[in-house]
Amino acid sequence: MASLDEAFLDEKLAELERLRPWSPRLISKLETFMRSDDEWALFRANPFVFAQERGASEDEAVDLFLLASKAGLFQMTWSLLCPGCGAAVQSFTTLQSVCSLFHCYMCSTDIETRLDDYVHVSFTISPRVRSIPAHHPEALSVEDFYYRYSFVREARPTPDSDRFVDMLPQATKGVSYLEPRSLTTFDVEAEPGGMILYDVITNALFTVMFDAGKSGDNPTLRVRLQDGKLGLAPFQCAPGRLRLEVENDSDERNSAILFFKSQATLDQLQALAAAGQSTYQHFDKFLSGRRLLTCPTFRQAFGNEIIRSSDGIGVRDISILFTDLKGSTALYDRIGDLRAFALVNQHFERLGRAITRHHGAVVKTIGDAVMASFESPVDAVSAARDMLREIESFNREVGEREIVLKVGVHRGASIAVTLNDRLDFFGQTVNIAARVQGLADADEIYLTEEVFRVPGVRELLSELHVTPQEANLKGVQRAVSVYRVATAAS
Repeated sequence: MASLDEAFLDEKLAELERLRPWSPRLISKLETFMRSDDEWALFRANPFVFAQERGASEDEAVDLFLLASKAGLFQMTWSLLCPGCGAAVQSFTTLQSVCSLFHCYMCSTDIETRLDDYVHVSFTISPRVRSIPAHHPEALSVEDFYYRYSFVREARPTPDSDRFVDMLPQATKGVSYLEPRSLTTFDVEAEPGGMILYDVITNALFTVMFDAGKSGDNPTLRVRLQDGKLGLAPFQCAPGRLRLEVENDSDERNSAILFFKSQATLDQLQALAAAGQSTYQHFDKFLSGRRLLTCPTFRQAFGNEIIRSSDGIGVRDISILFTDLKGSTALYDRIGDLRAFALVNQHFERLGRAITRHHGAVVKTIGDAVMASFESPVDAVSAARDMLREIESFNREVGEREIVLKVGVHRGASIAVTLNDRLDFFGQTVNIAARVQGLADADEIYLTEEVFRVPGVRELLSELHVTPQEANLKGVQRAVSVYRVATAAS
């Protein structure tokens, strides 16, 4: 095992331990992990895997890695995943470098960035703590460079299959670095199917089809890698033996992997596509960009993270909750600005605790209102109920029913943006959530159909009176199905 900077490690672990109360022995489990004999486990570490293997909760594991990164023990990486091949097409150390669209050259596909699905957040041990092979990709063997460095561990061709990175060597007809100004020869034996020659360094791509309709001996095929391109149209030849010569006509070391798919596999993928079924990779659970943007620890520890893309970044499914106070203008008039302001700030603290308890994050406050985001609609509804209980308790403590809350929840697609130097959400989902909150009266929660139909939501509301309605909302052309939830207080 490589040596560690023991003094730095001890200092930062002690700092981490003081930040908040952790579950018993969690910091020592993190230290054991950092001393692991498996150096590749410390590259793009998945906090959910850490939690499962070490008996920690997922939320606490995410917070642990975030705060450990803030302390300098880990480096957080935002990777854009190709759903077709599972490659980490681009990787960045900050959210501000993530763009709204990216391209996988290996799959020849443009991919819309979605924080839910294709933005993979992971953690690599800092070189200040310990040097691992992944810190020096230029020194890796070509096998490690392709099979361990270039693809994430979570991708699987089907939910029940082996991981793609474990299957990749079996589907590879050859892999090699291409030294500067050199000729590299591959002798390939192939059945009918398709093979791509791909260089992950330059993104150069070339396709060879082994056509069952062709016969005879194949000629030696020479391709030239020049200016980051291979410059040949797809080549067809007979199944069997093919000698492939790759000339690297540059002063830089490049690489090549020969990835093969049988004709049966190609036919199966084509049939799935024709039937409208997904041919994408399946991914084991990983920390997504959406999860982070709904994580209060991320927003507190990395408040300087911003989205620079002028188009924002898409979110396929996010739950947005709005609150407001009933009669707040009259409250300020009745008890005076100073006391009313103090009560409103105290109510913000209560709502913030309820939001955090249910895995959400405060996006912003707007006057007397709160906007919060949640990954799960069930968590959003649980938080809404908890908020009303918190405010009921708060009013009992102050001796008067001064704070009267109204809540609305909607879910759907949104755009993550930076507004006023703060991570925010934009779009019709946000507009509808705000309008739905406007329907609510004192101590009421209004939910849209999109929230109410989610498994688990009805069970949360089983003892309450729920009334379905149709509502016309400003800025929405169609009538919206909503559900009025009357709490005990209302």
